[in-house]
Amino acid sequence: MSEYTVFWGCTIPLRLPYIEKSTRIVFDVLSTKIHDVDGFTCCPEGVLAKANSEDAFYAGAARNLALCERQGRDVITPCNGCYSTFKETQSHLTTSWRDRDRINTALEAAGESNPEYAENPMKYTGSARVYHMAEYLCDEVGIGAVASHVKRPLNNMRIAVHYGCHMLRPQPAIRWDDALHPTKFESLITALGATVVDYPSKMQCCGGALDRVGARDSSLAFARRKLDDLKINDVDALIVACPSCFLQFDLNQAAMQRAKEQFDIPVFFLSEILALSFGVDKEELGLDGHKVSTDSFFEKWDATKDYNEHLARHFDVSLLNKCNGCRACKDDCPVGKIDPTFRPNDLIQALVEGRMDEAIESAEAFKCVECYNCQELCHSRIGMADTMRTLKELGVARGIGPEAVKTGFEMILDQGVLGAPRASARKKLGLADVPKSGGHALRDVLAALDAEFENKVETNAESEE
Repeated sequence: MSEYTVFWGCTIPLRLPYIEKSTRIVFDVLSTKIHDVDGFTCCPEGVLAKANSEDAFYAGAARNLALCERQGRDVITPCNGCYSTFKETQSHLTTSWRDRDRINTALEAAGESNPEYAENPMKYTGSARVYHMAEYLCDEVGIGAVASHVKRPLNNMRIAVHYGCHMLRPQPAIRWDDALHPTKFESLITALGATVVDYPSKMQCCGGALDRVGARDSSLAFARRKLDDLKINDVDALIVACPSCFLQFDLNQAAMQRAKEQFDIPVFFLSEILALSFGVDKEELGLDGHKVSTDSFFEKWDATKDYNEHLARHFDVSLLNKCNGCRACKDDCPVGKIDPTFRPNDLIQALVEGRMDEAIESAEAFKCVECYNCQELCHSRIGMADTMRTLKELGVARGIGPEAVKTGFEMILDQGVLGAPRASARKKLGLADVPKSGGHALRDVLAALDAEFENKVETNAESEE
């Protein structure tokens, strides 16, 4: 089991405890043990602290990080602001050794009266690695591993993500994903089975910081622009990974709705949507703490239940989601290199998105030659060949597929072999006649299998009665 120190920041434990609850549940599911530590303060929040004292900003962050270092563990935070503060501080104190020495002198002096620090003075070294929760899930746990825990996929759900500025910036200090064109957050949500919707203002700031400095109208204008985009793009929910962004799009959206601006965009924190897809009941997560109703999301999601059960009768849904979320093999299919119209990843995406009939009736799966190149190259040994074969079986059952597949199989059933021997060619080469085919024996075996299957069906039906 992996063990980390968790840094919640101020907003989650004080104002949004249901986000803390879902985050703890997600880490439990992923077998990641998180440790709370006494003595933390505000990270501190950049806009407020730096405006008053840059020293207070760096010293406050360094003290929190020094506490993490004393635990001997790396730290995970589910807050964009705390993440950015810590990464910026680590970057600054790596190059500004004078500031680091001044802060360490102050940390040691402040700890002199504390017996706990008598033999081991408080000191910041930069040794603890800082992860954002999303970064940890994508880069350390792995998107495929996260997807393997999905019990109730978000198939058919149109989800938008909001990165939030401080998950990615300042880019020279963070360097987790492209600061202007990131993809990792979307990949994580796609792995849950959702369709991630792009929209023009995706990378725009939430504007919440303007609320802190008294510019509420401007703050709401930021939120309004993004909510308008989401409404136009018909999304079922917005996913955020920052408590301040959550307040902006949940609390302030509710305030705008009370003023007759109707958006009705349910907002979930990253850990909440993960826990839901892992099969956790919404009542356990305390979602009634949200200010904007999530009913529309659950009404649509519940309506997909029948399709998901139908999908699960034919496919391993967790593997489909894992495969759809990864797509590392999308350019490896040898058939796809010759015929660009054959895109097996797109067929898997169609299954995940509730378009099974479309995937079957396209008959594209018959182009899979079952060479297992994808499985050999897949780091999870999944590949796509088995899914393509199931699609072929479903297609044949509907009378769909190339005529050659039907006639070839009929020939195997009728003659036991594919074609008749060329007697003259064999005689010319001095070869004896081809041994007698076992076609009749094969037909008997298949007939017995059919009878066995029918018996099982009847037995099961009687036991159910």
